[in-house]
Amino acid sequence: MNRRPLRTAVPILSTTALLLTGATAASAAAPAPTGEPVIVLDNGTVVHAGETVTFSFTGDKPAGSQDDADAGSGVHHPTRCIETNDKPTYTVKGTPYFLEDRNKPQSTYLLPRQTVSWAVTGTHTFTWDVGTGVEIDANAILAKAKVKLDTKISNSWTWTGTQTVTDTNTTSKAYRAVLGQVGWKITSVKSWVAAPCTPKTKTIVIKTPRRGDMSIGRQSS
Repeated sequence: MNRRPLRTAVPILSTTALLLTGATAASAAAPAPTGEPVIVLDNGTVVHAGETVTFSFTGDKPAGSQDDADAGSGVHHPTRCIETNDKPTYTVKGTPYFLEDRNKPQSTYLLPRQTVSWAVTGTHTFTWDVGTGVEIDANAILAKAKVKLDTKISNSWTWTGTQTVTDTNTTSKAYRAVLGQVGWKITSVKSWVAAPCTPKTKTIVIKTPRRGDMSIGRQSS
């Protein structure tokens, strides 16, 4: 189901995409069309839905690698595949992504020109969505993303307070307005060499929240 968020509490700015330290905004950032998620990075770069911010980093060497064992024993293995002890590399792409509030769901069907306004109170918690068996990699990816992409990224974020969110359907089609928050969809490709000298890759997808206000998104039905 396609989700196209409408409005967020994040201010919409007009700026030119900047080169980040270790990251690159995809294109020049103009004011976002109504209905798309917008994230403003710490340096003022505006990232719209469909745009990506990319970076790469080198992970830690696998625990208990043969290099570690050899260092303690003085044993040398001239025929061993050295590459199997190389550190893995991660290529990461981040795109704004709308996260539906599943703890306290709220939605309504809007026809063209109809408006909805919700007074949101209390606490609303959003947690990451990540595949099983990749939590260690996901934590490493998020740790780097906080530095290179967005310091507000988190694997869990609880919004607390009182806020009014409003949306008017300015399109020619009906859709379902849903309560939620704009976070990130982070897609990373991990590359490494497994024994015996076999190159491998693994794609890791993380849908994760960021510290910020509540908003209204749209679903096609």
